Amino acid sequence: MSEKRVSVTGLIREYARRQPQKTALVIHDRAVSYGEFYGRISTAAAFLSSRGVKEGTHVLTVACPELEYIVCEYAILGLGAVNIPSENRIPAGRLAEIADAVDAELVLSPEKPDCGVLWIPYSGVEMDPAEDDSWEPAGITDACSEIIFTTGTTGKSKGVMLSSHCLETYLAAINPTFRLENDSVFLVTTPLNHVGGLHRIHQCMSVGCTAVLLDGIKNLKAFFRSIEEYGVTHTYLPPASVKLLLTLAKKELAALDGKLQFIYTASAPFPTADIETLMQLLPHTRLHQGYGSSETGSICNCQYNAPGETINSLGKPYDCVEVVLHDENGNVITEPNTEGFIRSRSSMNMLGYYKEPALTADVLRDGFIYSHDLMFFDEQGELHFAGRGDDVVNIRGFKVAPTEIEDAAQRFDAVADCACVPYDDPAVGKALKLYVVMRKGCPFRIEEIADFLSEKLEAYKIPRQILCIPEIPRTFNGKVDRRKLQHIG
Repeated sequence: MSEKRVSVTGLIREYARRQPQKTALVIHDRAVSYGEFYGRISTAAAFLSSRGVKEGTHVLTVACPELEYIVCEYAILGLGAVNIPSENRIPAGRLAEIADAVDAELVLSPEKPDCGVLWIPYSGVEMDPAEDDSWEPAGITDACSEIIFTTGTTGKSKGVMLSSHCLETYLAAINPTFRLENDSVFLVTTPLNHVGGLHRIHQCMSVGCTAVLLDGIKNLKAFFRSIEEYGVTHTYLPPASVKLLLTLAKKELAALDGKLQFIYTASAPFPTADIETLMQLLPHTRLHQGYGSSETGSICNCQYNAPGETINSLGKPYDCVEVVLHDENGNVITEPNTEGFIRSRSSMNMLGYYKEPALTADVLRDGFIYSHDLMFFDEQGELHFAGRGDDVVNIRGFKVAPTEIEDAAQRFDAVADCACVPYDDPAVGKALKLYVVMRKGCPFRIEEIADFLSEKLEAYKIPRQILCIPEIPRTFNGKVDRRKLQHIG
């Protein structure tokens, strides 16, 4: 009989025995030790079990950055049940809709949803620390343990089914490049209903280090105070968060050079101008850019400020990931610097989309996850992002990636943010429209922006329309919400 592999909840139990006084979590300036944390998880697991939660039970949770949610999450996973996190502050009506869509058997949330599913508020879950640690959590399996919903910026939001085995492979691949150690302190600021935030907590618990939770970074004073007060060594900043810091707190960010050991950026295209600025401000901090998705886990990452690296490199795929590039006809591409659609295969790959067999069959074939992302390998075998295939536009016979226009426009000093989308022009057919957000105090002059772009881009790539708007609609992780953008102007 093979030995049972230890899940993240099981690892928390081990650290609670080994280092009971060490801080596991800091939430709202309250430090929670590993001993207390596992004691609460154990009590919550017993309570939930008495309410019918067992292996395979679907539990819908509101992923608020509170101790009660984190405790319940690991209790659910430890029981072998399925955690289905929904966004914080979700309207009760929407929560009821999701409960029906995911066949929830229990809802844990601050407010009661209007549905027939058993509901327990977090305040009603018993979680006083247990006096012993005799409860043994479920081990690692190939069964579904999490259903994570995608952001759905270009289409329907889908429930990505992940197993504890997927997570085990993910942690084994990504932790060494993060260099997370027992004394590391990770500041987590992103929503806990998406892998960007949720899996950062899993990373910390898997190595026995400390996770500091903040509800976003809009409160910049709290962000910088947390880093100083708790000795934060690592953090994850989506491109939108980097943009905010570079716009409003460049001096404060520069003061963290060397103190902050590691910054990881992923989940959306990272503008080259922002990469260059971050490198100038933090030359002694390891700056990594990663690539992956909820469906694939992490495929690769690269320290782009390491000597000899190119700033746009995403690094070589992990040893556990097989990556293939192919053209529109499915032909495999082997030549360096030749763009193709990416497909990847590893045990990080999702099990499928929940109750979406047709969508699953379209994306998951022969063990590979097929993506619309366009990539290319350079001569060193490192991946580079070239754009979204479903965003690429045919302009007068030329294929144009809107991200290329956005990257050029970001270099215009007066432009704070931008996004490019196609539209149907009655005179020329498909054309490009550029939305820009101007820096405070900078006038919007179309001619100046167009002249600047004409120095950087071929003539057919110059947007036919350039519009100024107050804000680019984006998701929490910095992806342009192109569906909303299409309805502006």
